[in-house]
Amino acid sequence: MSESWNRSLSRRKVLQLLPTAAVAAALPAGAQPTPKAVPVPRAPKPAKEVRAIWIHPEQHTDAKEKLGKAQIKATVERYARANFTLLLPWTLSGYLAALDHPEYRKLHPTAEWDYLGVLIDEATKEGLDVDMWYSFTDYRDLKSPEFDPGIGGSPEWMAKRLDEVVPGQTLMKLDAQRVENVCPQHYKARAWMQAQLEKTFVRYPKLNGFHIEEPGYGTKGYCVCALCRSVFEQLHGRKLTDALDTQIAEDFRTIGPSAFVEEIRDQMMQKHPKMMLSANGGHDWRHDRIRGRDWGRWANSGWLRYYVPQVYQSDINIFRSQLALTLSDIGASCPVYAGMALDSTSGKNTIEGIVEQIHASRDLGAPGVALFHGAAFTDEHLKVLKDGPFKRPV
Repeated sequence: MSESWNRSLSRRKVLQLLPTAAVAAALPAGAQPTPKAVPVPRAPKPAKEVRAIWIHPEQHTDAKEKLGKAQIKATVERYARANFTLLLPWTLSGYLAALDHPEYRKLHPTAEWDYLGVLIDEATKEGLDVDMWYSFTDYRDLKSPEFDPGIGGSPEWMAKRLDEVVPGQTLMKLDAQRVENVCPQHYKARAWMQAQLEKTFVRYPKLNGFHIEEPGYGTKGYCVCALCRSVFEQLHGRKLTDALDTQIAEDFRTIGPSAFVEEIRDQMMQKHPKMMLSANGGHDWRHDRIRGRDWGRWANSGWLRYYVPQVYQSDINIFRSQLALTLSDIGASCPVYAGMALDSTSGKNTIEGIVEQIHASRDLGAPGVALFHGAAFTDEHLKVLKDGPFKRPV
């Protein structure tokens, strides 16, 4: 370099401009450049305690518009009176398809007058947030729009279970009942769902967030579709059907779900930056990862604005220990809202037990709670909450 250029720049500035290799050469012998610390993304904690409830309004709403709208209004008001702050309405891809495709309204008649839009408007009037609760893999059937070529879907996107490909398999014990799943390893399937969700987010500008239900396969044995088998063998030189119960296959199984969560996160950040992305699942990511649910990574990577572990236990000591594990694993990077159930497939609880768990969640430092599920809570149950742990509005 010229002498004048050399004099015009400080040594620090020169080192900033040089490539890493040159910087290393400029350091004293044996010295190493100090790597810059990369901050871990952390989702901010809510300013006030979140009190959420999962609800299934489509199942409990009359198809007739006048009566259905009255029922939605009454539903929103009962949770507002009990001092909840967040509603999580269960939403199927079939319902979203029915908003644009009349042939799907036979299965989803409330789409004729859009119950979800009515619910969001009524909740906004009452000061309640709404995060749409949706699964991108599980809770499908043969008539789900993802598999309908007529509206851009494909039967090839359907996940295949091990016993469908290997009859009489002995690699693992499978549930007696098979369920339909979408295989998110198919990028076209993810793109189709993201396009459907983009229409949804534009349709409902008052929507507070997008809440993902158990983001992975619902049961063991998935997925061994043609795409998964082909790609896995190219990557690892062995058959997926022989290795499905291994850690290598577990890593492979997380690729599609992780891709969907990262892609929808980027989509929301670019087009809907005020919306919140969240998910729910088990309390231990090590176990959930077996089914492709890599939420521990997503939370600690800053992809989620909150996570809800489904700590569906009636024993308060087990509840505390399981919630404490989730908080220890991801609580520093992602707010954890304690999930608890009055009635679920895992068992039943009492309203007194729910109250005790709410207090335990606060003691452990959880900034919110989420209760399952709306239809299980009677007016008497809600009064207990209103007179007890939810007495003060947030």
